[in-house]
Amino acid sequence: MFDIPHLRAHTTKLPHAPALTSLLRTEQGSIVWIRDGKGFVAAGEAARYNHGPDRANTRFALASQWWTEVLAAAEIRDDVQGRATGLVSVGSFSFASDSPVGSTLIIPQVVVGWDGEQAWITFTGPSDRDVFDTLSSDAMALVDAALRPSLVEYPGHGTARVESSDTDAHRATVIAIQERIAAGEVEKVVLARELTVTTDDPIDERYLVERLARAYPHTWTFAVDGLVGATPELLAATANRSVHVQVLAGTLPRGHAGDAETLLSSEKDVAEHRLSVESVVEKLEEIGTTHVEETFVLELPNVLHLATDVHADLGFDATSLQVAGALHPTAALGGTPTLTALDIISEVEGIDRDRYGAPVGWMDARGGQWSVALRCARIEGNRATAWAGGGILADSDPGVEYDETVAKFAPILDALGAE
Repeated sequence: MFDIPHLRAHTTKLPHAPALTSLLRTEQGSIVWIRDGKGFVAAGEAARYNHGPDRANTRFALASQWWTEVLAAAEIRDDVQGRATGLVSVGSFSFASDSPVGSTLIIPQVVVGWDGEQAWITFTGPSDRDVFDTLSSDAMALVDAALRPSLVEYPGHGTARVESSDTDAHRATVIAIQERIAAGEVEKVVLARELTVTTDDPIDERYLVERLARAYPHTWTFAVDGLVGATPELLAATANRSVHVQVLAGTLPRGHAGDAETLLSSEKDVAEHRLSVESVVEKLEEIGTTHVEETFVLELPNVLHLATDVHADLGFDATSLQVAGALHPTAALGGTPTLTALDIISEVEGIDRDRYGAPVGWMDARGGQWSVALRCARIEGNRATAWAGGGILADSDPGVEYDETVAKFAPILDALGAE
């Protein structure tokens, strides 16, 4: 069914701790996964799986099957045996299965990582050739940066201009959704809106990555296949059969008196969060046993979120992408009940969500880590398209919902230098 490459991957230790954001040498098409200065950057493509739009919702299953078969055929030597070592793939997936943007998994040629204790570099190429004969110029540049670190200033893109946003249209859509809720069709619908930013010069993804990682160190700063962002939401982290999910739903922009207590006592936000947790638990209980921890307030520079950690032990072997695909979309990004909410979204939202709100992350032979692609934008030359959304319930205030999206746009707009 697939054209399976035969790859050889070798991970070896690096003697020094790299400053990952200083190693980037790819202006477009960067590969980045960093949180609190730890994670990895990568370059080049040893192999790639692309999945085009379809209505059968097969993108997660087929990408997982491709990855499983690639792993089975690969020769892997791993001197580190850590997370994201050995053969590694990174990916981003469309929110809707029939989105024209499709989905992708990339196996990089070179990965440079740091876990807080050990640094490493992984080389991957065809099993029948010397890997250094196959590296792209971007991959070779990353190798040089890792072995001979040097300061590089990433260029800006001049003035960034945001296309105007129709507040009245957003308010009208919120009210239309509430009418569907009042009619008993649905309990919650997540409404997203889109902003377009244009710049004088082409946008350098490295510039955005460096600014996002500095301003939001406790989120996952990512760049995969032209999608760049800093997301706070963990969709599924797996290690063998153990799964960890952190559910975020219920949001308060910074600047409110008694922020954390206000959020914890908000009936609307607590109800929204409860629906999201129940959605995750219901899906995980179909594939394993679950444990739900106490809800807490996650404090970020721009917003506060209600957060709950959910753990599960799977009853069978599965890739981390299969778990992420089973959870997508949660009630935090779709609504409750999910299928009805998605139908309403397709009717009233009026945009293609691209890969916003969908899994973005990585896998190795032992597990992986997938987040929800939030606080992000697709970068295309002088243009960035960004998305933000919020959960609409019966008692939602349209003005407050709009303000919530403004706060959620802040990370990517600030990184772009746009107002």
